[in-house]
Amino acid sequence: MLLSKGHVISSDGQLDRLVRVGLYADAEALARTRAEGPAEPIKPPSVTATLAVARKKLDYLVGNVEQVIRQGVFLRGIEEITQHIDAACSHDQNVAMAMVLLRQEGRYATRHMINVATVVRLVARAMNMPKEREGSVVAAALTMNLAMADYQDELKQQAEPLTPTQRARLDRHPLEARELLLRAGVTDPVWLTAVEQHHEHFDGSGYPGRSRCIVEAQLLCLADVFCARIVPCAYRPAVASNVALRGILLERGKAFDPTVAAVFIKTLGIYPPGMLVRLVSGEVGVVLQQGSNAQQPAVATFISPQGTPTSLILRRDTSQDAYAIAAAIDPKSFSAYVNMEAIWGATAAAHGPEAHSRAKHAVRVAAALSANAAMEQGRPGLAA
Repeated sequence: MLLSKGHVISSDGQLDRLVRVGLYADAEALARTRAEGPAEPIKPPSVTATLAVARKKLDYLVGNVEQVIRQGVFLRGIEEITQHIDAACSHDQNVAMAMVLLRQEGRYATRHMINVATVVRLVARAMNMPKEREGSVVAAALTMNLAMADYQDELKQQAEPLTPTQRARLDRHPLEARELLLRAGVTDPVWLTAVEQHHEHFDGSGYPGRSRCIVEAQLLCLADVFCARIVPCAYRPAVASNVALRGILLERGKAFDPTVAAVFIKTLGIYPPGMLVRLVSGEVGVVLQQGSNAQQPAVATFISPQGTPTSLILRRDTSQDAYAIAAAIDPKSFSAYVNMEAIWGATAAAHGPEAHSRAKHAVRVAAALSANAAMEQGRPGLAA
């Protein structure tokens, strides 16, 4: 259809062909097209921005739980956050998982619950869990530590062993969270039971009731343990995600249901997206996505063998001997910031096309909730 710039038509045949396929454009249509200008490119939704907004909203709900329960807006707030998580995981599950591993800023207690909810959503979908029950266990992840968010932030900074009083308070938090949910109007038995049982173990050795638990609670327990282990705290360092998964593998049949644990590990992968690795070539990179072989994911490198940042993000096929994974990066020894947008593109942009307005709304959510409480039935939700 096109000729290169400067091409000279060398024959009558070429000229005839150009005339036949359309050498000329209608003058009016051409003028109209030029006046309209180029179409604005459609930007994909940002998974990282969506999950960041979810964190902000949960920060407010948890920090003002008594107020929002009295106002009758708690359930709607949790439902909207659940929708954010579902949207993020549906659009790009690799970026959603990478967000869990690579973005650990902000308040720990609420960030942890968002991370757990993200992992739960990914694994529940892989388990072919019915949609309604999937939503219930994601909501349970968002509210499992509702009664101890401040206390959880405090304990994370404590290097000494728990005192008997602290241990007793910790043991009570699943039951206290259930009571708060009942006051908020939650009637979903799966949601309530998963929260109550999320520290129970497969062999009946957990707490608070030392009882066997439902599948949804098992999944919640697994995600809770995984997300806790990959983050450092005062009394222990963080571990690489593959080390955390190996620990889950070793605890199958004891703390964790072997069937649920197997699906959990398969879904996240031996090398989950967002995990930092060193290649045989000496390069350092981040796992982009799982490959056809669990041991050979796709990796994007951003640090050269000499230890300097590279000007280009290079995609490496780890099935090739030259770029095979040599080791996982120990989180204790690596603190470089990973630019997710440079690696995954617009879907990992810090600010998506709707993120600015959503972020502003999240900052103003306290005022919005107070106004909503005064309105009659049919009032708009948190994400108006």
